[in-house]
Amino acid sequence: MGAAGLTRITVERVATTLDYESADAAIGAAFAGGPVALAYSRFDAPTRAEAEAEYLASIEPWRSGNGYHVPGEFVIAGGLRAADQ
Repeated sequence: MGAAGLTRITVERVATTLDYESADAAIGAAFAGGPVALAYSRFDAPTRAEAEAEYLASIEPWRSGNGYHVPGEFVIAGGLRAADQ
């Protein structure tokens, strides 16, 4: 943010747990509405299936019954442009 010319930069980290009732819910959060949604929407069916399987394997340690409780962290940052000061 500093390299972009912003000052008075603040950063807050928020630890949380991402709770999903099922594998489908976890996949939906990650791919249908998550940060990779645009790329995922362009995958063919076999590529989607492979990506989903790899994602579920990566969160397997946090599986609980049919659901998942994945630890997560969000980073919230802000800054001011020179004109805003």
